[in-house]
Amino acid sequence: MRTGNIRTILTFVTILLVAITGVSCNGKSSRDISARSVSRVENSLSPAIELVRIDHPADNSRFYSNDLIEVRLSLTGDSIPDSVRVYFDGLLHTTLSGGSLTCELNTAETRLGRIPVKIMAYSNGSRPQVLTHFINLYSDITPAISGYKVLNSYPHDKGAYTQGLVYHDGYFIESTGQEGRSSLRRVEIATGEVMLKHDLETKFFGEGIVLFKGRIFQLTWTTMVGFVYDAESFTLISRIHYDTQGWGITTDGERLIMSDGTNKLYFLEPDYFTVLSSLEVYDNREAVWQLNELEYINGEIWANIYMTDRIARIDPSSGKVQGYIDLRGLLSENEKPGNSDEVLNGIAWDEEGARLFVTGKHWPRVFQIEVSR
Repeated sequence: MRTGNIRTILTFVTILLVAITGVSCNGKSSRDISARSVSRVENSLSPAIELVRIDHPADNSRFYSNDLIEVRLSLTGDSIPDSVRVYFDGLLHTTLSGGSLTCELNTAETRLGRIPVKIMAYSNGSRPQVLTHFINLYSDITPAISGYKVLNSYPHDKGAYTQGLVYHDGYFIESTGQEGRSSLRRVEIATGEVMLKHDLETKFFGEGIVLFKGRIFQLTWTTMVGFVYDAESFTLISRIHYDTQGWGITTDGERLIMSDGTNKLYFLEPDYFTVLSSLEVYDNREAVWQLNELEYINGEIWANIYMTDRIARIDPSSGKVQGYIDLRGLLSENEKPGNSDEVLNGIAWDEEGARLFVTGKHWPRVFQIEVSR
């Protein structure tokens, strides 16, 4: 074969390899070249010009779920934008054109909390003008305030810094806290006697517990580690990990529901403890923080609010507080522990018997109560 033919074949193979691998002669991929081309197009656009301003809603204004929020824009000069995109909570809501500068946002299905309203105004040949205002969306429900009636009371270990309480098969399962004193317990209701106890390592501060399909999940406070036990023997099965503080935990029968001391609730997949979704809890006045021990009762999440004598009843689909249970006076003054943090904490629900039990940290009694609606 002649040298010229060899060179022709080599050249053809080289071109073919470059086409297959997407690599140019200078070693850069075709994606790099494409990215530079897009960058040149963007850089060729004129700087953004002020086209509109947001007249309504005002930045950081307050609204309530189910409100219709009018978005009103006005021109800042003589130029009319080609189009205006309105984004609500990160999603494109509508595109305005033809000089239209108003639209309505329906909040009926919107999450509660601080939500962005973003405006992007376009004019031919210029970068889009971007404006953002935030709204604060609160619950449209005024929570009902309920009282209580004590039906029974039972002895409780005053040495138990109660962090979680569950009713199961005629016993309480209890989680206690404080480093060096944290435990998991099975407790006889009538006597308060500890029938079975598992002590945590001294570095862990025990928190909420939940029983799910024969397993007990126990959180710890700041170490971001939890434990899974066999419900009958308390034998450790595995550890779980999470990226926030552990406070309370319950279940709706399919998912686990966890609090971290903020106003957020996390919905988790039980096998791998993966966060599926979250929601923020609000009443009609404010975010409801310090959500602590949790219990799922008749389709609602009930949460102790730390450092108070209140339980919040929360809609798990929206985060709206449906009502508060005021338990002031439940423990008499002469029985109250001495420290200010030894407050109401612990909700247990006997679904079959429709019995509700509550207690607190270092409290001498567990109370069976009836909520007055």
